[in-house]
Amino acid sequence: MSNAVIPFLILVIVLSGLFSRLKVFELFTKGVKEGLVTVFNLFPVLLGLFLAVTLLRASGLIGCISYLVEPFLSFLNIPKELVGIIALKPISGSASLAIATDIINEYDAKSLISFIAAIIMGSTETMVYSISVYSGNIKKKMSYKVLILAFLGNIIAVYLSAFFGRLFF
Repeated sequence: MSNAVIPFLILVIVLSGLFSRLKVFELFTKGVKEGLVTVFNLFPVLLGLFLAVTLLRASGLIGCISYLVEPFLSFLNIPKELVGIIALKPISGSASLAIATDIINEYDAKSLISFIAAIIMGSTETMVYSISVYSGNIKKKMSYKVLILAFLGNIIAVYLSAFFGRLFF
């Protein structure tokens, strides 16, 4: 049944367009052209983000960040093993997912660290990516105020993830 949902929706859209006497294929190709323009406008931003994430992971900078923020994390009662997710989730969902998978494999899926990692993955946003795509799409420079507020929101989400993770584990 679920395999038929998307073809059914496409059929409904095409039929409603035909009943409304719209040129469905012409509108479709116009939408594709607009979509391609958006992709081409976003490509430099996405390429820069992917390059930055790759360099961050390959350079070992996460280990240095982990060492520097360990006192702060221990004060907030957040396991230091989660630094990779905390550092990369605002930048890249796929990189943080790879780190979360490594954590789950290393510490077992039923561990407190894996539980908190899963909560962080579900409650934080890839804010730099989202802001970059949004600002790249509207051709407006990224505001530092938006970045600061989004970063603050992610910090609060990480803290609450650890708090509620320990509470409900």
